[in-house]
Amino acid sequence: MSGSGLTRALAAFVAGLRPEHVPPAARQEARRAMADCLGGAVAGARDEVARIAAAAQARPGGACTLWGTGLRADVHDAALVNGCAAHAHALDDTHESMRGHPSAPLVPAILAVGELVDAGGEDLATAYVAGTEAACRLGRSVNDRHSQLGWHTTGTLGPVGAAAACAWLLRLDAGRTVHALGIAASMAGGLRVNFGTMAKALHAGLAAQHGVQAARLAAGGMTASAAALEGHEGFLQLFCDDGSQDAARALRGLGEHFEVLTPGIVYKQYPTCSLMHALIDMVLQARGQGLLTPADGLELRCAISQRLEAVRGKAWPATGLAAKFCVEYCVAVAVQEGTQGIADFTDAAIHRPGLRELAQRVRLSQGQDFPPGNGDCAELVVLRDGREVLRRRQAKPCGHPSMPLSPAQHEAKFMACAAPVLGAAKARRLLQTLHSPQPCSARELARALALPCA
Repeated sequence: MSGSGLTRALAAFVAGLRPEHVPPAARQEARRAMADCLGGAVAGARDEVARIAAAAQARPGGACTLWGTGLRADVHDAALVNGCAAHAHALDDTHESMRGHPSAPLVPAILAVGELVDAGGEDLATAYVAGTEAACRLGRSVNDRHSQLGWHTTGTLGPVGAAAACAWLLRLDAGRTVHALGIAASMAGGLRVNFGTMAKALHAGLAAQHGVQAARLAAGGMTASAAALEGHEGFLQLFCDDGSQDAARALRGLGEHFEVLTPGIVYKQYPTCSLMHALIDMVLQARGQGLLTPADGLELRCAISQRLEAVRGKAWPATGLAAKFCVEYCVAVAVQEGTQGIADFTDAAIHRPGLRELAQRVRLSQGQDFPPGNGDCAELVVLRDGREVLRRRQAKPCGHPSMPLSPAQHEAKFMACAAPVLGAAKARRLLQTLHSPQPCSARELARALALPCA
């Protein structure tokens, strides 16, 4: 299929999508992804970036819930605040087509509009699928060059995906969905220079908010170019400057297979840059085998991907947020503490005794023989007194569709995130609600995600 009418084609697909068009496996995966995102977002509601956003945007009597709080806001601001919370701890999922985070913008936008219109559970899942298709297929079109230019794909592709999802919930026809996508394309942004700061989480919040705004403006009659994505001086041309963009890539297999399944959602176990997760998997496994006891003569040689090399922090982190991108710090934490959790990435945690000295034993290099385009691949070599005691290579992290998390692992992650905020009993009920055979409505979910008003 030609990509010359990319904006119209994606809009027609979104407007024409019906719940019965989505295979049961795709609906199930959409619900799993939404549950995973909500667990991380509830934890993120206590993070400073979400608290700052909530303090600025909360409004008594607002139509929508700010998750993990007793506060409310209007539909646009709820999407912003909850989007910040969803991305605050960097525990939200990723996707290889998008090269970013689909759920952090999508789920807050969907539930904000869903709460406004009282959308049912099946509608929420279908909207998620529609939004994932738009964001991830557009990601295929801009390819790696987009990220190499310094754009944060969650902030650029996310608004378009969120607009598609919200357009579906608002039952916009194909014509108005075209305008929603075009308006969202003009709202795209997010600078990679802000990685390691609160602004990175804000990218997800703004993407959610802009998706809601774009769909509602289009519903009210606002227009945009019908070629906003593929046209001259449009999204693809401006966000991919070397001529490698290809609108047709977005449309291949559209309606025949779904991005939530192929290539699928990648779930995160650690609150750090996803590109180092395969490495952290190996370090934690080696520690569990007793091979990494800190002692004189221990050295870890870590080969990392070109993509990780491009985004990693090059200096010792000054903050917990910056530490999420420092490979040496993350490896040192895994070796010394045997963990890689939220508590390891506070401003206080980075000053724990022994970590900096241990990090100096980590030697990084770029894996020259790694599979082309694989940003996850890593190799770990452990030496004692110059003698190699372990050599491992891992192509993908645990949580990738090729190495899926078990139901027990998904549950453990959710409870670890949600229980400290909601309480164990309420978190357990929320988890059961999210996985119930009878999906609950957006308003029921909102009540389950809220705390009593202060």
